[in-house]
Amino acid sequence: MYLPKPIYELDITDLILADGALNATSTWLGIPDRINALGTEISLLTIIIAIAIVIGGILIAHVVRLLTAKYMGAHLPANTRKTTSKLVYYLIIAIALLSALGISGLDFSGIFLAGGIAGIVIGFATQSLFSNLISGMFLQIDKPMRIGDPVLITGKLPDVAGIVVEVTTLSSRLRMFDGTYVRLPNSDVFLSEIRNYSGAAARRVEIAVGVAYKEDVDKVMDIIRKNLQANPLVLVEPEPDIYVKNLGDSAVNINVWCWVPFSVWFDMKKLLLKQIKQELDNNRIEMPFPQMVVYMGTDTKKAGGARKPAGTAPEDEVKEKLSLQEYTQQEG
Repeated sequence: MYLPKPIYELDITDLILADGALNATSTWLGIPDRINALGTEISLLTIIIAIAIVIGGILIAHVVRLLTAKYMGAHLPANTRKTTSKLVYYLIIAIALLSALGISGLDFSGIFLAGGIAGIVIGFATQSLFSNLISGMFLQIDKPMRIGDPVLITGKLPDVAGIVVEVTTLSSRLRMFDGTYVRLPNSDVFLSEIRNYSGAAARRVEIAVGVAYKEDVDKVMDIIRKNLQANPLVLVEPEPDIYVKNLGDSAVNINVWCWVPFSVWFDMKKLLLKQIKQELDNNRIEMPFPQMVVYMGTDTKKAGGARKPAGTAPEDEVKEKLSLQEYTQQEG
């Protein structure tokens, strides 16, 4: 009976014979020891490891995609959640493929060089697309506005005021107060100032009133204050504030500030403005408007005299017109 030698008693001849026997066995099973791919000899074990990395990467990507959709994307809209999950999924698969290619030992320098150049070109062409994508994700995380909120977007963009209808991956849509719809890129929205009018339960109404200089300012302010106190929707706290803002060219300008529930702010502003006007009219408070007096005259050298001021009798006006006509005919 033949017993194998201990490993410390094997010499180089035994190792060469053993390697030949292994090669013979591999050839006999029909499985080659190495495979030539793109001019590079790759061992069978390396190929198996690379395939295992790719399969493991796909499984990990699938699990991470489910976890992202369940936990991270729970607070995101459906479209953004789906897009984010896909990005995470394909990113992990790409990392697994690159790892497998690195282990294989294949020379992809030429392909990587061409891919790098193509990536730079594509990056320049789609930089606004990715900017909107990233900005949309940050808008969903920061949540400066929600669906149905009345907002004013200003700063980087021209002033846009309306109701938020949708915030997608690439753009935000608003229904403006005139009924039209506007689509704004997320990158511009994210860099702009967003004033959200639905963040508080109450909002201040500001009304400017101008009265004549001859009127008693204290009386006018008392009339306005009583009108506000009689309205049940004007809040007691914060207390309404009525004060003289400035002395204008033709009127004393008074500011009226009061707080009302946010849901009725627009209706209350219209109603209070109408009521204040009616109360001032009922108390015969004059509300002046700017006036301008213009004097018009003619050239005294050609017309033989200056035009008379306003208030001239009709007969004099007729005579003056006739004299001008005669003068024109003589000159003609």
